[in-house]
Amino acid sequence: MADPGKGRGRSLALLQALKKSQMMDSPSQSESQSPESTPEQSTAPSTIASATPSTSGVSIGGRGRAAALMLAKMQQKPGSTTPAIFVPPSSTSAPTAGTGRGFKLLQSLQASQKASSQVASSQVTSSAQSDIKDLTEKMSETSVSAQTSSVAKNKYFREVKDTPPVVKKGETGVPIEVTCNYIYLNFKENIVFEYEVKFEPDQDYKHLRFKLLNEHIEHFKEKTFDGTTLYVPHELPDAVRNLVSTNPYDQSKVNVSNIFRRTRRLSEMIHIYNVMFKCIMKDLKLIRFGRQHYNEHAAIQIPQHKLEVWPGYVTAVDEYEGGLMLTLDSTHRVLRTQTVLSLIKEVVQTEGANWKRKMTDILIGASVMTTYNKKLFRVDTIDDKMSPRSTFEKTEKGETVQISFIDYYKKNYGIEIMDWDLPLLISRDTKRMPGSDTPTDFMICLIPELCQLTGLTDDQRSNFRLMKDVATYTRITPNQRHAAFKKYIESVMKNETAKSRLAGWGLSIAPETVNLTARTLPPETLYFGDNVRVPGKPNAEWNSEVTKHSVMQAVDIMRWVLLFTQRDKQVAMDFLSTLKRNCRPLGIMVSDAELVPLANDRTDTYVLALKKCITSSVQLVVAICSTKRDDRYAAIKKVCCAANPVPSQVINARTLMNTNKIRSITQKILLQLNCKLGGTLWSISIPFKSAMIVGIDSYHDPSRRNRSLCSFVASYNQSMTLWYSKVIFQEKGQEIVDGLKCCLVDALTHYLRSNGQLPDRIIIYRDGVGDGQLKLLQQYEIPQMKICFTILGSNYQPTLTYVVVQKRINTRIFLKSRDGYDNPNPGTVVDHCITRRDWYDFLIVSQKVTQGTVTPTHYVVVYDDSGITPDQCQRLTYKMCHLYYNWPGTVRVPAPCQYAHKLSYLVGQCVHAQPSDVLVDKLFF
Repeated sequence: MADPGKGRGRSLALLQALKKSQMMDSPSQSESQSPESTPEQSTAPSTIASATPSTSGVSIGGRGRAAALMLAKMQQKPGSTTPAIFVPPSSTSAPTAGTGRGFKLLQSLQASQKASSQVASSQVTSSAQSDIKDLTEKMSETSVSAQTSSVAKNKYFREVKDTPPVVKKGETGVPIEVTCNYIYLNFKENIVFEYEVKFEPDQDYKHLRFKLLNEHIEHFKEKTFDGTTLYVPHELPDAVRNLVSTNPYDQSKVNVSNIFRRTRRLSEMIHIYNVMFKCIMKDLKLIRFGRQHYNEHAAIQIPQHKLEVWPGYVTAVDEYEGGLMLTLDSTHRVLRTQTVLSLIKEVVQTEGANWKRKMTDILIGASVMTTYNKKLFRVDTIDDKMSPRSTFEKTEKGETVQISFIDYYKKNYGIEIMDWDLPLLISRDTKRMPGSDTPTDFMICLIPELCQLTGLTDDQRSNFRLMKDVATYTRITPNQRHAAFKKYIESVMKNETAKSRLAGWGLSIAPETVNLTARTLPPETLYFGDNVRVPGKPNAEWNSEVTKHSVMQAVDIMRWVLLFTQRDKQVAMDFLSTLKRNCRPLGIMVSDAELVPLANDRTDTYVLALKKCITSSVQLVVAICSTKRDDRYAAIKKVCCAANPVPSQVINARTLMNTNKIRSITQKILLQLNCKLGGTLWSISIPFKSAMIVGIDSYHDPSRRNRSLCSFVASYNQSMTLWYSKVIFQEKGQEIVDGLKCCLVDALTHYLRSNGQLPDRIIIYRDGVGDGQLKLLQQYEIPQMKICFTILGSNYQPTLTYVVVQKRINTRIFLKSRDGYDNPNPGTVVDHCITRRDWYDFLIVSQKVTQGTVTPTHYVVVYDDSGITPDQCQRLTYKMCHLYYNWPGTVRVPAPCQYAHKLSYLVGQCVHAQPSDVLVDKLFF
């Protein structure tokens, strides 16, 4: 329930008072709110609160002030004069503190009352009650932070909760001793003073703000500054509140104002720890890219590929189940030793007049680093109408002036731009500015000669030798990674500036990483055709067994088409003969294919041939392509998935030319074909008799040219080997949950059609959800998913377990061994100490890696009303990692999530259309 003295509770209490007053409709109320009793031309919070002392009986502040405005406005007699205090501010005036959502509510109710004033008084009361109820419900579902300009001096704000941590531990498995990349932080309780730092004139360059403030370093011996907010462990004297600094580039004077905000406790501030460690990274001379910091002085050159690798660290401080800890991981960044200017010159020489189109293909969606401040930007477009000579508006000393990019960089960075005629790179960003409810769009203009290319192109990624050379430096072993952690701790302890920074705040960092006890779950037994039972292995792989035994459920290939070019005819014949020789041991019958030789390997030749040969009786289409081309692959898949739906397989002829490996390659292709036709390769023991397991993943086009989409994959048999799939395209402004509800209803309908009954329990694994969206998922999406159960019957109420799957995490787990540290075996579970404080979650290492360090997968159980124990949830999750049929071993995430990922990537990258309903019950992707 909302607290009537805080946040939404204030507005809610005032709304209830408004509802009661409208029903009473007494004259005395109108008289008590006459203009004479309200001071005019005042917007102070105390005035608003005193204007309505008898309406609510609660202290009014924050967002409640806006509701107070509405209450007093609504209680006036029709025809009475509106006081000046209730005139809404214009768009040009400064926003009143505490307004926002409440002000929108005021406008809505004003419009509602204007419309209802034309009907009978009884209808007015009924309409107002209905509107208030609806709006109150909307308010209770929304969480918007009020913008406050000042806070009571001695008021404390807690970021760390007083509630006990959520502890959900399992017991199954063999205990093992491990360490991880978490480090305990020790601190002495202290008071922190928070100040807002303002510069006049305003300074865009963040590094310059640090320089301007550091001119007065004698006043801030221990400080943490992030460019806007200053934290110090002592109160600043009045003489330090207003300072004057000198711009080192143009010698102009800059006023620096330190405005007191509030006092806080050190133990309550997760933010200050993270800012402090960012400053420590700067003390260690590391360069920040996003949330990671890199050492450019330790860069590893790979000159044969024009690349360099920067080693670095990623840190994050948070309170976990075991206390306050620092997460530390080793990372690498691959940079190209080439500027965009030099790339343009190369493309002009090779492409001639067509260089602009080629540059657009190369740069759109690419990430570049600005050499002057080492920041990363994503290129969204190239504007050939702008150049470094172009001008833009900038505010200086309160006045708007026009300045060219040439002069701007010379004045702010001391950089002379050499090429004045090249087009500018455009990066678009959206930010929510302070005091604004709506996001603001920004267009960032980048100078080509000041941008360095980062990352690898698709051509570079397909270069085996290049990737092997890069992996030599980026895929480091557990011992190397743990040594990097030790080196970081030693660097902090030896750096006097970093050491004094920690000591000044009463902080210390533990000398070793956190040691804990994990559990290894027992290996899963696999079941193949002919009642063959294969015990699980510690490495969770069955590459040899999958080709020795027949499949669990075979689909005979009776009518299929094989396309190939004339020059690949021999390759196609070898493939066909090998396929027929090796199909019987797997239990699959393969008939002769309809051969379709093609005159050339042009894309339209394949498309026309496909449309001609695909009929209703064709089970399968196999296309052998002479070379690897993304456009041709996409065209084939678009025809076979949407226009003329049929399961399809595209094979690169080069993979079939290796005579030593053609048998194993053909066996794997045959297994894939069996899956795409609706067959089953193997199964495991599933403890539930009537359950549906769902996987959800999303795809976002990196170039932002196409719509985002979400894929939905759900099981529809007891053994979790048959899957129903759907794809949702997300339109602009549309909630993804609307499409997910339709998918869930369709999947349940298909389950009912296949089994004659609905599942008793539904378990959803949702990928692609960040930490900031967990609460939104819990409060908004899950209730809507539960509502859609009633569509299938008013009495249908299955249990629901909703698990968020997070792959991109920085947690690392190391098994202690004789040789130091090693990767833990698949099935290793950690569910305490380093798990989230306020969530039911666990970590599982579910795959075996032969290179580098394994990364566990993080699972957060956002909702569960089924009553399954942590042991059951962890075992089921690990079991589902065994059912991905494109790999003879465990995968990093549960099979439905991996299938959803494959489907969303195929549709988002190639098909760009809704797959046909003919294929929804097959793993056609």
